[in-house]
Amino acid sequence: MSKRSESLKRIKKLDKITKGHSVTRDLYFEGEDRARFPWGGFVTGLFVFLVFAAVIAVWVFKTNNSKTPNNQPSTQVVEGPVATATPAPVEPTATPMPDMESQPNIASFLQGPKSWKKKYDWSGSWGKKIIGGRSFGGYGCGLCCMANFYCSLTPYQCSPVDMYKFALKNSTYPGGCAIDWPQIKKTMEAAGFTVDYGKRPKKYKDFRKLISEAQASMVVISSAYDKTFWKNTYGHYVTLFDYDKITDMVFLADSGKAQRNRRWISLKTVYKAIKRSNANHYMRMLSYDENRDSYKHKKISGKWVKPVYWQKS
Repeated sequence: MSKRSESLKRIKKLDKITKGHSVTRDLYFEGEDRARFPWGGFVTGLFVFLVFAAVIAVWVFKTNNSKTPNNQPSTQVVEGPVATATPAPVEPTATPMPDMESQPNIASFLQGPKSWKKKYDWSGSWGKKIIGGRSFGGYGCGLCCMANFYCSLTPYQCSPVDMYKFALKNSTYPGGCAIDWPQIKKTMEAAGFTVDYGKRPKKYKDFRKLISEAQASMVVISSAYDKTFWKNTYGHYVTLFDYDKITDMVFLADSGKAQRNRRWISLKTVYKAIKRSNANHYMRMLSYDENRDSYKHKKISGKWVKPVYWQKS
């Protein structure tokens, strides 16, 4: 029997066995190569696909996370340079001025009607009175200075008008006008003081020495020479107490205006404002001798505003 005949018989036999089944008869051939599924190519292709897909996924992920969507605010925090706080400027510390009432034993009478009307401390009814044919407020500055000396440097006291009356009796003062240097000297000597007076030294240091050696002093000033402190003041006597060599200041008693009265002021400012057209410029109270005091006046006469710190009765 030929090989072909054998193959046909086998096919017929196989057809009977597999009839009604879906299995392909090629899979049951024996002695011949089987028809196989290409597993190797399939697996290789699948692996290449997965690798490719993974690469694409990674690239898409990185791309999406590296960009900020246009419609979403960025949450990235960018730290700028740290701002250094600028220290606040240090203001210079002002040197504290002594209290205006720090010299309670110093008298500082006011002369005019405006001070009396407002009832300022040290003002008196004499400010509105006509004395010697003229308003005392118009010429009484020198007499206020003399009363300041007497009340501050002696155990006694008097008002400017009391001193006016004393000057009439003890000097050539005629009354009703500004008192002059020789008349002041004569009156204060009668009240127990040793005094001198003279012209403004050319050097400030010499003037400072003169003032520092005195118990108290008076000077004539004018804003025509210096307007630093005094303004619209043609000629005016003021009293100087307690020169302080550390601060180079004096305690000022100014009868002309309450706002200038009882102030600490630079002695150099006083020196610049001295009225040089006068025959003399300053007077100093050098000492007091009660035994030579012919006055010994004990009361401030007339109506006046007594400061609470003034202890003499």
